[in-house]
Amino acid sequence: MSVIGDREAKKLEKLMAKEAKVEEQNIKHALKDVKKAEKAVKKSVKAVEKAEKQKAKAMKQEHSTAKGLIKAKHKHADVLEKEAKIEERLAETRDKEASTDRSVQQLHADLDNLQVSITGNAKERDTRLAEVYAHCGQAEGAPTSAQLAHL
Repeated sequence: MSVIGDREAKKLEKLMAKEAKVEEQNIKHALKDVKKAEKAVKKSVKAVEKAEKQKAKAMKQEHSTAKGLIKAKHKHADVLEKEAKIEERLAETRDKEASTDRSVQQLHADLDNLQVSITGNAKERDTRLAEVYAHCGQAEGAPTSAQLAHL
């Protein structure tokens, strides 16, 4: 071989070695980029799994809260119903109390009327008895109708 051929062969060899080195570095960079991308994918997968767990937890909490809300609404409705029944019984009791009070007042009025009537009747009997004794000649010491009733 000639000197030019050796030099060119060395240059070509050097150039090919350089190209090989650049390609090797490109492969290293590409492998590094792939590893980085794979790591990012793994991180993304973990983030998605975490988000799904959080979503499931939130849904479970929402269901639990909704269940509690429904239970509270039913309890509230039951309390309102109970309150309405108690209010109804209270109204009935107040009506009964008012009716009983009116009855007692009427009985008092009837008793007062009866006492007035009895007093009036006793006076009338005493007057008639006094007239009878006066007519018969016994004026004083004549017993009253109340005294005669106790004999």
